Amino acid sequence: MSAAAVILLLTAFAAGVTGAWSPCGFSMVQTLGSARARRGARAVHASCATFAVGALAGGAVTFTALAAIGEALGGAGSGASLAVAVAIALLAALGEALGVRVVPQIRRQVPEPWRRTLPLPLAAGLYGVLLGLGFTTFVLTLAVWALAGIAVAIGSLGAGLLIGLGFGAGRALPVVLMAPRYATLGQRLELAMAERPALLRRLRLADGALLAALALAFLAGGSASAARIVAIHATDPSAAGGALAFERVDGAGAVLLEGGARSELPARLVAIGGRFVATGDRHAIAVRERVSGAIVVVVPAPGATQLAVSDRWLVWRADRPGGGDRLWALPLPLARARPAGSAGVARLVAGGTGARAAIDRPALSGDRLAYAVTAQAGSRIVVANLAMRRRRVVLSARRALLAQPALDGDRLLFVRSSYCAQRLELTSLRAPRRARVLLALGTTAKRDAGHEPGYTSQGSEPSRCPRGTPRPTDRTLWTTALSGRDAYVTLLRPGAGRTPAAARIVRVGA
Repeated sequence: MSAAAVILLLTAFAAGVTGAWSPCGFSMVQTLGSARARRGARAVHASCATFAVGALAGGAVTFTALAAIGEALGGAGSGASLAVAVAIALLAALGEALGVRVVPQIRRQVPEPWRRTLPLPLAAGLYGVLLGLGFTTFVLTLAVWALAGIAVAIGSLGAGLLIGLGFGAGRALPVVLMAPRYATLGQRLELAMAERPALLRRLRLADGALLAALALAFLAGGSASAARIVAIHATDPSAAGGALAFERVDGAGAVLLEGGARSELPARLVAIGGRFVATGDRHAIAVRERVSGAIVVVVPAPGATQLAVSDRWLVWRADRPGGGDRLWALPLPLARARPAGSAGVARLVAGGTGARAAIDRPALSGDRLAYAVTAQAGSRIVVANLAMRRRRVVLSARRALLAQPALDGDRLLFVRSSYCAQRLELTSLRAPRRARVLLALGTTAKRDAGHEPGYTSQGSEPSRCPRGTPRPTDRTLWTTALSGRDAYVTLLRPGAGRTPAAARIVRVGA
């Protein structure tokens, strides 16, 4: 969990605890605590449990729904959304530091008849839901409103759920601690809370301090995820551990960076993975040990254009005569005693799709192979288990281009290009649709103004892109690599006329 996520959780928890100073908070402690004499300790403990579950559920519903709204509005993960979240946190922190009155205020309490007409555990659970929702009763801190705005600005369902659970836990904890001991500790704490306003003031100051820390964490996370150039005149990165390999533009050799050392490789193609480095050209591929340099296998590979390698497999893409692409997979020898060239027979794992479909550069992690297929009907990213000979489509799109996947365990890095923007996204194979944006660029498409110069623009629709969309660019997000906390992507500028193509590889935090 990142530092920003931890502080976000703590801020939500503190905001929930502050809510215990509301009339509803006092009422919950009295309602559940005074029931011990009539219904016994077991009923009180059961009611506290249902109250806690209800508070967690209510918080999760509210803030996940707000995050879903932000996600639907677009711009989630962009620099603009981060700036909005930082501004909201700082303004609320300033308000808490100055003791500004909480506005807008919701002057409502939970329904009193429930505790008389419903079984106490059921009533307590419903009360917990209402208090966990956050905006159905009195609001005691600006942090609640700030967290709502931050959930929308971030637009991440995971962050929304984190806020909701933290807030619900904060609302439940004072009740769960005080109600079962109401005759002793509970009443004393309740009197102190009611008679000492300074306690609430200190809590609000703590809320403000956490909001300020959250803003700093957002800024640090944003700067940490900013793109840093790692190689110029370079493309097709591959990464393993702390090592990075890439190819020079125009086939002018390859480079391996490992442990502070730089090795120039006389090859047009290169890929690293596990303990191997693979190099090749359009005729053959050689797989070597990264440490010793010993050749493991040499494979004839006519038409090879791109490579991927892991501890278990070598995969390459090759042009097919007559059009279309093919992916070939070769199991690598696991025992070092086996002579070079004694690997198994390569098999076709993707291809035969015709000239109108294209397969992207392959990516490997263990036995898993990822590749993107683009056709007239849309694009999709496929993950295959080479050992089990199974495959599945993990992502697909009809109105966007999904391309250039990279794998690291269960994590999948890929590029999503649409009419409005290009995004480098990171997701998990277990929940592939919950992707996080690491880098966003504008589209390379050029759009006119929608009307002739000198004529009215009324009725014109030059763009349907949402506000905050990055400006158009001449750079294309291209091949990717993923290893640990580092994600790499090629920024490609296609050549035009006498201007040659240019490419550079940048690193962003993953």
